[in-house]
Amino acid sequence: MQASSIFNGYIGSHLCYHLGKSGIFDLFNDAEKIDIKTLTDNKNNEQKSSLFKSLIDYSLKFGLFEQDQHEKLSLTTLGKDLKKNVGFFTWAVGGYGDFIKNFTSINPDNGESFYSMVDGGDVALGSRQANRAFMWDTVVAEFDQQDIKNIVDLGSGNAGALINVCKVFDGVNGIGIDISSKAIVEANENILNNDMQQRITVHNQNVLDAIDNPALGEKFDQVDTVMSFMMMHDLFNAQDPVKVLRKLRTTFPNANTFFIADTFLSDEQQLDADTPIFSYGFEYVHHFMNIKLFNKEDYEQYFVEAGFEITKVKYLNVPNTYLYVLK
Repeated sequence: MQASSIFNGYIGSHLCYHLGKSGIFDLFNDAEKIDIKTLTDNKNNEQKSSLFKSLIDYSLKFGLFEQDQHEKLSLTTLGKDLKKNVGFFTWAVGGYGDFIKNFTSINPDNGESFYSMVDGGDVALGSRQANRAFMWDTVVAEFDQQDIKNIVDLGSGNAGALINVCKVFDGVNGIGIDISSKAIVEANENILNNDMQQRITVHNQNVLDAIDNPALGEKFDQVDTVMSFMMMHDLFNAQDPVKVLRKLRTTFPNANTFFIADTFLSDEQQLDADTPIFSYGFEYVHHFMNIKLFNKEDYEQYFVEAGFEITKVKYLNVPNTYLYVLK
């Protein structure tokens, strides 16, 4: 690993982020080649056309696209790899970019905090993108083996997971809880755009506060399935892990299945050329936010102590990330 690799990777990370946010990557979902003119000849929005042209020009220089003699764009092998992994770049650059740049100069007297520098919307979007690319088929296969009617998503983000569950499984209703107001705004937009207002509701609360909210008690009594993706470590930092898990059991007394997925501490001791994507980014932001991460064995011990039976453990195709199916 050399300084040039780290520097060029930093620049490339931002380029990848903008290719995702601008929607350029999505154009390759249904086509192997895209006509450059359809991207850059937008008479109604010259600023957007100019932006797209700049992104395409530099992506060609960076080796993400290839251009043929007919001005058709296609993704290179590197471009395809970045497109598949774009969720990690959305999460890191968009979600934690301000924090990564500014955490050493946070001034609490000005109302600044670690969390004020995190973009919850992009954290939720990036998580959903990665979920869709790597994890969702495995998760849906496990859901398909359960009789789900009412599901709650703890840390629901932009409601992408709940919407997908309700689309795949007829008759399922969902409740989402998330601490990020921006994520909840985006969730309500997504729910409306997908015509799910009658089946999904979301609440802007800290999960542990929501658990103690009597106004939600009646809804929680109807829940038969609980899911939590990539958030349990936050709850385990807020309170004793075993107490948190026991509280979840009593809060959702009729839930017979809990799907808990999270990323654990890696065993790596030093960064090298073979270090997989995401691990160091995940550990980096949590380290400097003073959020403790846990080993896989820790979770299994907590589950057992809280009275859960671990019925399945599935690797989710992201480094150090697993799904637990608990009864």
